[in-house]
Amino acid sequence: MSAAVTLTTHRPAPPEADFAFEIDFKRGEGSASRVFLAINDFIRGCERLDAELAQAIDNNIETVMVLEDIEAGSIKVWLRNALRAVEDDALKTLDWKPAVGKYLVRAKYAVIEWLDEAGGPEAKSLPALARKIQAIATETDVKHLPDYRAPTPKALLEAARDFEGVKNQLVLGDRATYIPKDGEPLEMNLAVRWDIEDIEAMAVKETVQFPIAPMILAVKKPDYLGDSKWELRHGKRAISAKIEDREWLIRFQGRQIDVRPGDALRCEVKIEHLYGHDNELLTERYTIVHVSDVLVDRYHQGGLFDDDKKP
Repeated sequence: MSAAVTLTTHRPAPPEADFAFEIDFKRGEGSASRVFLAINDFIRGCERLDAELAQAIDNNIETVMVLEDIEAGSIKVWLRNALRAVEDDALKTLDWKPAVGKYLVRAKYAVIEWLDEAGGPEAKSLPALARKIQAIATETDVKHLPDYRAPTPKALLEAARDFEGVKNQLVLGDRATYIPKDGEPLEMNLAVRWDIEDIEAMAVKETVQFPIAPMILAVKKPDYLGDSKWELRHGKRAISAKIEDREWLIRFQGRQIDVRPGDALRCEVKIEHLYGHDNELLTERYTIVHVSDVLVDRYHQGGLFDDDKKP
């Protein structure tokens, strides 16, 4: 038996997938988990965005993201949308899946490209992005009718948060690239970072502010650097909040105050509801204006019943 080895400079054919996401990470820098967290954030963002985008074609289309392959070296994951029509006889008679699959790939490309454009909020337009994606949906001509709706501002804001979250996981020297199966790769510009509140402002018609109220918020992830939001929990609800109590922050960052995940903050909180031009709630914004106490999670850190052991 003999074997033949052929050398080629041609790229091997990709698996049966719609697109890939590749991270060429800088060795020996940052946390090892950042690459996998970035991939997880990217996939989650794609799933949420695709679910919204598919509704522009037909309310009966469901999307499920499936993993097709993983390549080593740099880490590259190939992904595919397993599309299906639910209780829609009209769609069942059409060969709509290839067109819708390409639309979802192109729409994600448009969002990433929009986020990477240079310039501040004044150089961007959220409605323009929505119209561009609507035009991409219309080009599918799946229903042979010009009634494809644009994605909602809320969906675009969530996509912006998700893809910005991918960038925030990575460090200087990393590279992240979105690779359509039938298109040019698009490398994320990690030098362009957005304050999500700037993007929100483009979509906001009205802000309703509630009176400052006392709350107890469980800490999921503190902000040790002081330039981002804290990840907190109120009951079962996860929230992000900035802390504007500068005196308390200085003491915390100077290690005069100890806060660990699982502890809670007794604080005064400002809550704002941001409504879009369609009068729908875009997002809730939480701001901690004063921290009065840190409540230690004694249950998980031990000592909950220490007093009972005393004679």
